[in-house]
Amino acid sequence: MAILGTQALTIADWRSRMNPDGNIDFIIEALEQSNPIINQIRWLQGNLPTGNKTTLRTSIPRPSIRRINRGVDAHKSTTKQVQDTCMMLEDRSEVDVKLISIQPDKEGFRRSEDAAFVMGFGDMVAESIFYGDTAQEPDTFNGLSVRYNVIGGEKHSAGHQVIEGGTAGTNTNTTGFFVGWGTKATAGIYPKHSKLGLQSQDLGECDAQDAQGKKYRALVTLFDWDVGIAVQDIEANALVRNIDVSKLMSLKSAEKQALVEKFIIAKNRIRNLQNKDKKVHLYVSPAMYDFFEIYLLDKNNVHVTRQDLQNAPTQLYLSGIPIEKSDSILETEPAFAKG
Repeated sequence: MAILGTQALTIADWRSRMNPDGNIDFIIEALEQSNPIINQIRWLQGNLPTGNKTTLRTSIPRPSIRRINRGVDAHKSTTKQVQDTCMMLEDRSEVDVKLISIQPDKEGFRRSEDAAFVMGFGDMVAESIFYGDTAQEPDTFNGLSVRYNVIGGEKHSAGHQVIEGGTAGTNTNTTGFFVGWGTKATAGIYPKHSKLGLQSQDLGECDAQDAQGKKYRALVTLFDWDVGIAVQDIEANALVRNIDVSKLMSLKSAEKQALVEKFIIAKNRIRNLQNKDKKVHLYVSPAMYDFFEIYLLDKNNVHVTRQDLQNAPTQLYLSGIPIEKSDSILETEPAFAKG
């Protein structure tokens, strides 16, 4: 198997399978608030102490037509292996004991300070999933933007999963990411024999240092997270690239329809879209999310729908696929070249 384990866990599953103490609940709730993608990732244990080795099938054999008294040629599929390394994140929350001593709810105040650190982890993981690049930062992991970094190519290649959204601007572009989360699709990974998710350790009262190196007493929480992603199937995802954000709101009706149709084409590049073991989401930047919500009112719209949820924000869909707004997706991307 490419990844250990037989079932992918979401953050919510993680909560139910561990002792539901207050610390775990606090971390999960803060992560869920940090970025929508964190709550939708399927997590699996890797097969290496540093991450995971994935075997990707690059071609499948075609059978021969059999004739009486005639043999057939033997065929085989072709594969390649990809090794994904997890990055190691760590940070410390240090809250002055004097500041805590004057709070009526001391534990609640400390948790509120720690929550900012937890959300920082969530944001960095989300940003790395989209834009992590080991060529720029060797200790991170390659995100989807690097794995799908050309537009166009032969079927079953990464480039074939990338559709051009229009005429690119100069560093004013964004990307729409269709991501299929699942055991045999795209999954978040953590190293073999390690623990899933963000871990925290209460170090108690310790010496801390201010900006001038002077010491004071603080309550310290240590956070760490070893995390990466593995793309088990290159056709589990699809991207729409080179969308010029500066022109979105000035597009004419026909141009808006053409852009939405590009997303439909990308969606249809995903293999086994209806597979129950794979959950597909469309992640877009804030400006792109505005575009889809406004497009609901366009007379030509037949693809974008909405669902009003009780005590929750309205959920947008593109042909039944949830559209998620992510602040981690840039609106300042350079133009990407055709393959």
